[in-house]
Amino acid sequence: MDWAIIRPKIATDYKRQCSEFSKPVNEAIVRTYQTKANDINLIFRGNYKLNFNQRMLDQDLILLLSCLQNYKDYIQHIDLSFNEITNVGIQELSKFLSGCNTLESLNLQSNKIGVEGGELIAEGIKDIQTLTHLNLNFNNLQTKGAMSIVEMLFNNKTILELNLANNGIDHDGVIAITSILNWKNNSLQILNLDNPVYHSIGQETAIHFGKMFHSNRGLEKISLQKHNFTCDAIYIITEHLLENNKLRVLDLTANRISFKGCEAIAKYLCGEYCVLESLILTSNRTGHYGAKAISQALSKNRTLIHLDMVRNDIDDNGLKMIAESLETNDMLVSLKLYQNHFGQMALQAFHKYRMKNNKKQAERFWDFHTYIVDNHIEMAYVEQNIPYDILVSSQYFIN
Repeated sequence: MDWAIIRPKIATDYKRQCSEFSKPVNEAIVRTYQTKANDINLIFRGNYKLNFNQRMLDQDLILLLSCLQNYKDYIQHIDLSFNEITNVGIQELSKFLSGCNTLESLNLQSNKIGVEGGELIAEGIKDIQTLTHLNLNFNNLQTKGAMSIVEMLFNNKTILELNLANNGIDHDGVIAITSILNWKNNSLQILNLDNPVYHSIGQETAIHFGKMFHSNRGLEKISLQKHNFTCDAIYIITEHLLENNKLRVLDLTANRISFKGCEAIAKYLCGEYCVLESLILTSNRTGHYGAKAISQALSKNRTLIHLDMVRNDIDDNGLKMIAESLETNDMLVSLKLYQNHFGQMALQAFHKYRMKNNKKQAERFWDFHTYIVDNHIEMAYVEQNIPYDILVSSQYFIN
């Protein structure tokens, strides 16, 4: 197929359809298909600078899909994130998806998809054997809509990454997802379940996550931000993780983890089977004693590459202990500690380490830099990220 000829033709067909149905033309869509590309993938991100004020609406999607009907066998990626698509548009997309036999990724993040939309998406993709990435983050699927997606995991062994974060999924939905991964699906590698809606102050889901980690041998990365997990919940989860040798990335941002939870995490980090490479504890309550527990684990752990403890109320002495633990740990090269309570003790320890290992400093990815001003050590924030897979969600398709 000569896409250089076909893409402008699609733009022309779209404008003709708009005229026939007396609908306004979305010039951003026209511009997208008039742009040269070597594929026919459906990529229209509403947060792109040229699309920001012309996000895709249901009527735009419906008309565009009619123009792409003859080419859907060639579509490998669909990215319609950050648009204004509702269940009405998803109804037509679901029909369209049923014939996309080479589709690899579907990204509908940050639209206005509700419960019915979740059911329609599940129906549309159920027979696609090539789909590996599904992102429905920041919609409103709720538990019922999400369950339609999750039920596919019973039989679908091709999906490697599933993002259902920020969808209003409750306690029952989370338990259902963990139950499937506990005994029926070992092919899913990446799972994002951030910010569920729990109506209980208990930690009931922790035991289900724990059982899942104990049994599942496929999951490598998981994000559990804003689950309101306490130290008791973390203890339950990490005790089950002691025999898990697959999990590489664990994101526990914005929970209620204090020093007891850090002690449980430290025990896991020192475990015989631990292969964790990235631990993200941003915005918790670890404090001095939590930092002490983690620093003691760092002295023994040889798998962790990235540690994020930004905004954890760690005092000067706690930060100093983390700095001292680096003396016996050559593996931890990415360290994020900004927005804690740095004083001269911690800054001196980090500066001493940096000067002592100056030749290796180019290989270190800290979020701060130390320097001397009038015999006083100061620090500055530095934005630098390790070129390694240390986050849960990765950009699997770039256009």
